[in-house]
Amino acid sequence: MTLLPRQLHAKIAKAKFPFGQRKTVEDILVQAVCHFRIYRNRLRKNLAPLPGRFQLRSQAQKRGPKDKKEVRMYLLSQIHYAWVRGFEAYPKINNKDYPDSPFVIFAESILLSEGVARIHTNLEEFRSYRKKQLEASGFKVVRGQVK
Repeated sequence: MTLLPRQLHAKIAKAKFPFGQRKTVEDILVQAVCHFRIYRNRLRKNLAPLPGRFQLRSQAQKRGPKDKKEVRMYLLSQIHYAWVRGFEAYPKINNKDYPDSPFVIFAESILLSEGVARIHTNLEEFRSYRKKQLEASGFKVVRGQVK
C-alpha cells in the first residue's frame, strides 16, 4: 500500500464508514485525488511556445493564477459520491457558525491535505453548482436531494 491509499484509509476509518463499503469508497477517493493532482499540476505548467514559431502577444497566456474551479468541483463531486455510496444517505453541510457535520469534517480532511482552502465556501459553491446542473438536465432538486 502506498502513501495515498494509507492516508485515505485512515480518513475513511475515522469517518466511520460501514466496513462493507470502505474498499469501494477508498477506490473512488484514490482515483479522484490522483486525477485532481494530475489536472492541478497541468494547470500550473506554462506551455512554452514551440521553437521556431512566432507568437503574438495576444496569443500569449494570461497572467496570474489559473482558474481551478472545475478541478475543485471534480474532487468535491467525488467526495460527495463516496459519501453517498458509503452511507447511502445525502451528506449534510452545516451552516457557518455551527459545529461541523460529519461530512464536512471528512471532506475537510481530504481537501486540506490537497491544498484546497475555504472548505465551507467551496462546499456551498459545489452544492449550488450541482443543483444548477441537475435542474438544467431536467431533474427536480429539493433541499439538495434529487426527486
